[in-house]
Amino acid sequence: MNARRETLLPLAVAAAFLLLALGGQAVGDRFVSAPADSPTAAVGRASASYLTGIRRYVGAVLWVRIDPVLHGYYRDVPLENQTYMLSTIAAVEWLDPTFDQPYFVGSWILTRNDKVTEGLDMARRGTERVPDSGTLHMSYAQMLLVLNNDVPGAIAEAKLAIEPGMRWTDDIEKINGYAAIEQMFRQAGETALAAQVALEIDRLDAAMGNAAPTDVHDHDGDGTPDH
Repeated sequence: MNARRETLLPLAVAAAFLLLALGGQAVGDRFVSAPADSPTAAVGRASASYLTGIRRYVGAVLWVRIDPVLHGYYRDVPLENQTYMLSTIAAVEWLDPTFDQPYFVGSWILTRNDKVTEGLDMARRGTERVPDSGTLHMSYAQMLLVLNNDVPGAIAEAKLAIEPGMRWTDDIEKINGYAAIEQMFRQAGETALAAQVALEIDRLDAAMGNAAPTDVHDHDGDGTPDH
């Protein structure tokens, strides 16, 4: 019973905060509609900022609850069989449109269930709402290349993914993303860009103490790591 209570408590807290955010948002919206220089407008702006923080918190709580289950596809449940996650993923996207992971995971679940148009739309929406996410640009590039055979579009997104200032969850995610981008560049004949990305992969891995998977060093794409 205690274990069940511990499992349900975070969801109950999230639901309570969500109700507060939804109710308070309506009040805040009325304030914001006042003249820009009025005291009520100032209160409205402060309320809207506060309520945005609550919504993001609720989204984070929901994601923390489903993230370990989502990662089951690494073991027992293939990603395409996790359609039951889509409703929660949609809720997290609505609560925090600037959080990149729902777009990344949700778009692949959709495309692997033959909902290619919906998956591509979600991936594109992610790059527009979180334009500094290297993961989202890399993932969208893969989809454009594999699902649409859109080489120019894929290369444009891949180039965005390696721009300075792009965010990645950690260096392992960045190395894996760069490895995918390197192969896309090679496939498109962009050998100079591929070589540039390969150097960055090697630099990152060396800085991590050579902890990255060995397959990221398959720079020529022959299935065997080059070093």
